[in-house]
Amino acid sequence: MFAAAIFGSFVLYLVIGAVVGRKVKDKSDYYVAGRAAPTFLVAGTLVASFLSTVSFMGELGFSYDGYPVVMLLLTAFNISGYVLGVMLFGRYLRRSSALTVPEYFGKRFNSPGLQALAGVMVVVGIGLYLVAVTQGLVLVVGQLIDIPQWLLLVIVWASYTIFTFMSGSQGVLVNDTIMFVVFSVAAILGMGWIIGAAGGPVTAMQKMAELTSKPDGISWHGLTGADNYLGTPAQAVIYAVTFGIVWCTVVAVSPWQSSRFLMAKNEHVAIRSALFATAALAVTYLFLTFGGFSINLFNDGIAPSEIAFIWAGQNILPSLLGVIAVTGIVAAGLSSAASFLSLIGFSAANDVMPYLTGKRVREPELATSKATTATASAGTAVASAGPSTPETAIATAADGPSNDSTDTSGDNDIHGLRVARWTMVIAGLIVLVITWVAPPAVLTIGYFAATLFAASWGPIAFWSVRSTKLSARGAAVGMIAGFAVVAIFESLSEFAGIELPDLLNPTILGFVASIGGTLLGNIGTRPSGLGNAFRERLMVIPAEDRDPAKYRRTRTWVIGTVIVLILCGLAMLLLYAVPYAMAIS
Repeated sequence: MFAAAIFGSFVLYLVIGAVVGRKVKDKSDYYVAGRAAPTFLVAGTLVASFLSTVSFMGELGFSYDGYPVVMLLLTAFNISGYVLGVMLFGRYLRRSSALTVPEYFGKRFNSPGLQALAGVMVVVGIGLYLVAVTQGLVLVVGQLIDIPQWLLLVIVWASYTIFTFMSGSQGVLVNDTIMFVVFSVAAILGMGWIIGAAGGPVTAMQKMAELTSKPDGISWHGLTGADNYLGTPAQAVIYAVTFGIVWCTVVAVSPWQSSRFLMAKNEHVAIRSALFATAALAVTYLFLTFGGFSINLFNDGIAPSEIAFIWAGQNILPSLLGVIAVTGIVAAGLSSAASFLSLIGFSAANDVMPYLTGKRVREPELATSKATTATASAGTAVASAGPSTPETAIATAADGPSNDSTDTSGDNDIHGLRVARWTMVIAGLIVLVITWVAPPAVLTIGYFAATLFAASWGPIAFWSVRSTKLSARGAAVGMIAGFAVVAIFESLSEFAGIELPDLLNPTILGFVASIGGTLLGNIGTRPSGLGNAFRERLMVIPAEDRDPAKYRRTRTWVIGTVIVLILCGLAMLLLYAVPYAMAIS
């Protein structure tokens, strides 16, 4: 039954790709879904590209090991990144009309070199994350289907590669939303059933508090002591806060999250989808964390802990619910894998290759007189507030007069679409080889790859919106410094056994290096006039987003999200704090 469900999901995945792929006509469709996605689809892909095998295996395993409340505290910081990200960066990213996040940096600083650099970081960083997700998928399927691991790897890889090749962001958007529904149901119903089977929320919480094999596992700080993952309660708090801030930044600016806003139909859709994702993840992680630890009440010796949910699906849950649970884990992995592969292919084709070959789709270097004329025209157009004026003005100010037929020619657009697809296949083959030879380390590789972007891109992304004094060289030095410091110290920690103090986490060092590198790199340089003109256009609210009715609807979403978060807090008080206090007293 498990095998049939998993292979059935693979087939459904490919069918969706084939159907949606027929609607892809140009690069806008392929890269950003025609910039016409509604709230539910954008929110679905936000959550789906965040939750993957790293969440359902690595983080749930972390909760199972004795750190559910620590994981929940970390998550509280994580999900705040959606609102902070869309308000401080994502909505301006959408106004840029870029096809990729690296293209935004290239336009903002009038620097094709910076765009290529950011594109290389996407290919490397998300490539590593894709390796972790693929490893997790193979591990999941391998627990349920008895076929050689190399064959499983090829099947998993081929399913998300073929799908992404055919449909691009259009297919990712649709499929991510379907997968979001599947794994949300799996998480909530599956974990809810396990807690119910343990006696219900209150009884299960009291039993978990009295669990002798993992004492203090349900406490606010989790297991402590020299033999455990976190040594002292203070270290547990420092870990949750530091990693929470890091992941808040990841959610706010990482390419697999912020790029989702490029697909939004309008700015209000982007904001509402961020609110939706915040509420959805708050509810989901309540179930994943406490449900993950409650599996100990049935079996406290599952090894490795990453397969705890799979074990529960096979041994605790009813057959149908177990199938849904396992299929949900696979769905989370497949949706994230497709998102990551699409981003790798898009950046390689749109940001890196044009710079290396000299065949740029959009000319970044413009004559001063033309740029001045374009900027003035854009300002006039914005003042007139036509229906599509702001986006047109932004593109005009950044790219100059529309005298480059490359970007508008149908033949060349089809050629660019073909290049993007085959570049994606090549990138996928490289990921396949790395996954084949790399030892499994789902949580370690996933966290390492994600934190690369938090350190290297985080300061630059927010800086690019707020400052007119930042130059392309300063941004490039900051990106390289943050990326390099995290890569070096994470490697030393993982492979050389060097232990750093909690407050000297490699990502924190990377943040500091990125900020310091930006300041040093900015010395003696002047910001681009075109880049700052482009930034000024980003400060203009598009006419289509000034509708009072849209503001009222968005305000309703804000109120709804606040209500959901309050209910989550009440659930923590009534179903965790009170029963736990009763048990330990």
